[in-house]
Amino acid sequence: MRKYGNFQSANNINQEPDSKIQIHLKPLDLMRYWRRIGIMSDFIGYFYGFSFLPNVPTESMDMKNSDIVNSISTVFNELLENAAKYSYDKKADIEISLIHRGKTFEMLVRNKTNESNVTAYEASLKEIFSAKDLERLYIEKLETNENDPHHSGIGLIMVLKDYPVEMEVSFESEGEDTIITSRVIYFTNGFPRS
Repeated sequence: MRKYGNFQSANNINQEPDSKIQIHLKPLDLMRYWRRIGIMSDFIGYFYGFSFLPNVPTESMDMKNSDIVNSISTVFNELLENAAKYSYDKKADIEISLIHRGKTFEMLVRNKTNESNVTAYEASLKEIFSAKDLERLYIEKLETNENDPHHSGIGLIMVLKDYPVEMEVSFESEGEDTIITSRVIYFTNGFPRS
């Protein structure tokens, strides 16, 4: 198993969940109707926004414009896009677990892929997680990948530099396939203090 990331809060994933949702999607459905990714992401942002904004009515503009709702949606959207993009068998399930624990929200996305997709994604992850300055890397990627933004890592860089998250991506061989597991811990009250 190979792992990449900035994941430091392993103790958070051992706590009993306050709530948990599991979803299975087909990459083919997401690729054919790309808007479904945004719709699903917005739903998850609003659904869990209630947990972190309990006193804000859902119909109010405060809920619709909430930073927490929008940022959960953005982070989840990036994970879902990558899973759809890097799945080689468009009929194999993307497995999603969404777990609320106190002030944290965990997003776990698993998909099956092949070696050529692994090579491209792994190269991007190595570059991102070894970068000393994500802001600089983000600008470089914007400038050099304007013609091919889908394989640049721009979305992941944005998530890591702009949101209070820790992330780990692991690659595990399963016969001729590789299982990619992306785990993000979103801290609803900002980064934990060490």
